[in-house]
Amino acid sequence: MKKNVKKLAALSMSAALAAGMLAGCGNKEDAGQGGSGGDTSEYVELKMYLLGDRTPDFDEVYGEINNILKEKLNCTISVDFLSWGEHDTKYSLLFAGEEEFDLVFTASSWGHYEQTVSMGGFYPLTEEFVQTYAPDIWKVVPEMAWSQAKIDGVAYMVPNYQNEFGQDVLAVRGDLMAKYGISKITNWDELIAFYKACAADGMYASQGGPWYQYFQGKGYTTTGGGPKSGELILYHTQDANDLSFTYLLDWDGFTDYCHQMKELADLKCWSSDVLNSSDERQTGLLTGRTAGMIWNLGSCKTYAAQANQEHPEWNVTIVDPVAALPKRVQSYINNGVAINVNSRHPERAMMVLNEFYTNPEINDMTRFGIEGKHWEAVGDDQYKVIDESNFGVDSNCNWGWMNAEIKRTEYIENRTPLDDTYDTIMDVWNNNVKPEHIYDGFNFDSTKVATQMAAVDATITTYYDPLVNGLVTDVDKTLDEFRAALETAGIRDIIAELESQAAAYVASRQ
Repeated sequence: MKKNVKKLAALSMSAALAAGMLAGCGNKEDAGQGGSGGDTSEYVELKMYLLGDRTPDFDEVYGEINNILKEKLNCTISVDFLSWGEHDTKYSLLFAGEEEFDLVFTASSWGHYEQTVSMGGFYPLTEEFVQTYAPDIWKVVPEMAWSQAKIDGVAYMVPNYQNEFGQDVLAVRGDLMAKYGISKITNWDELIAFYKACAADGMYASQGGPWYQYFQGKGYTTTGGGPKSGELILYHTQDANDLSFTYLLDWDGFTDYCHQMKELADLKCWSSDVLNSSDERQTGLLTGRTAGMIWNLGSCKTYAAQANQEHPEWNVTIVDPVAALPKRVQSYINNGVAINVNSRHPERAMMVLNEFYTNPEINDMTRFGIEGKHWEAVGDDQYKVIDESNFGVDSNCNWGWMNAEIKRTEYIENRTPLDDTYDTIMDVWNNNVKPEHIYDGFNFDSTKVATQMAAVDATITTYYDPLVNGLVTDVDKTLDEFRAALETAGIRDIIAELESQAAAYVASRQ
């Protein structure tokens, strides 16, 4: 986390502004009236910025939402979008130009959270402020989420609350598992046994080596913002007390993995041309060329269902090769909402966010659209799509106020064994979430070592990709060459800068 005079001054100014507002200072909306502690006697018009593109029926849906807000909170809200192509350049300009608006979507790293806090652009959310104007949010959002949102001890966003798991699984051909006498794939040895059985049968097991399953099985995960999407520098996410980083070329585990992949590649567990293939992840499974595919749980379910629809005899199912380990949830600050420090009505904005976050009627509308037109309810906790072409499900940047306590799941009319397997895995994962590691919310800023990062990236296709897929002639020789190339590229500079930033990040959250 960058620390400089400008940031400290901005933080001090924001904190002082918050203290003044909470102390009253003649502000009508601080009167402590109503269920959320706010005075709503004066009608106000609020404005919110979201990321993405406005869908055709968006204004109609938010017109219905405004009817509710007008009645409950005596306010309405208008929404502007920053498109995917422009938000990187225009987001900071909203604050640099001191534009008047109230709420804005934000997210750690990719959604401008840390950068905007450093500009002094977000209103500080003290516990008293949240408890007063959004008491329902305070009851819902877990302490881990607030902790992740804090920078120098202060939270500047309301994090979303849902468990998004950073864990890949496999969609595999159930008919082939039965053919090979393999009843389950729950650990590394069982996975490798399946891969070898596929090869012996003349079947490719997957589209490349199961690298993530290996290091995740050892308790490691990628470091956000690190080289090769964090894969070159790992940390032990299963041990919250371990604050060290593991550089692959210093880790015996990586050497062990590469030797195992060489064996599997030689057995033809995947195509020797996999590095030149333009196939998407699901292509091999859907075409019958591979026995499985590796992806996140939702994507595996989607393509497993498609494969079963087209080839019912395949009986594609989902397996978790690291089933014994508690699951890491993505940082809760991967999606959230902040209040503009220049908002004229921060209290009312917080009250509105409380409705978006915890009012089931509004929350449903922001997710699915208008009931009876875009979707219909099935019981108290499920939904069924009627027509999502003009609004979509979770397609309108509503992710910042996702709330697992009221989040509906899709109703499946004709359930299959695949649906049951998916639900079982989700239940197991939700009941086995690992404790937070402080690095789970850390993202490396590579600006100071951009040259070294570019040089490291240039070595990836030459050495790394062939190694993790076993497509090298001599593993140890290639590892030595890769190690030397990374040293020349400046990997030690990157590691030193990453460790420095990580130490500052840890200090800022204590």
